[in-house]
Amino acid sequence: MPPTTVFDDWRDGAIGDREALRALLSDLGEVESQIAPLEAERIQLRAQISEVLSHLGGRAEADGFRLILTAPAIVPRYDAKELDALVVRLRDQGLGHVADEILAARKETARSGMLQIRKEENMRRKP
Repeated sequence: MPPTTVFDDWRDGAIGDREALRALLSDLGEVESQIAPLEAERIQLRAQISEVLSHLGGRAEADGFRLILTAPAIVPRYDAKELDALVVRLRDQGLGHVADEILAARKETARSGMLQIRKEENMRRKP
């Protein structure tokens, strides 16, 4: 029989919610402390590869990899709340056809929820 994990113990009711959170956060901290040096090495290696690739003109193939440097870019974004307010104002001014054109150009994408974990010293406290 494989050893049980903290999560299994929590799911089975053997430990409480807070105890499970403390133990899981501790495990996560250990894993993240092991990942941090690897992530730093990854960043350094990617920077070095980029520099060599730049020297080669920004494109190369090596060992089954195709490498391409892309230039930095500015991507325009618009404030959806501001545009929504503009649409309302345009309709109020009798310019519904312009408001409709703006709304027709609107694109929405779904963003999945995510877990946020912040250390207490990084949390902003409201007075």
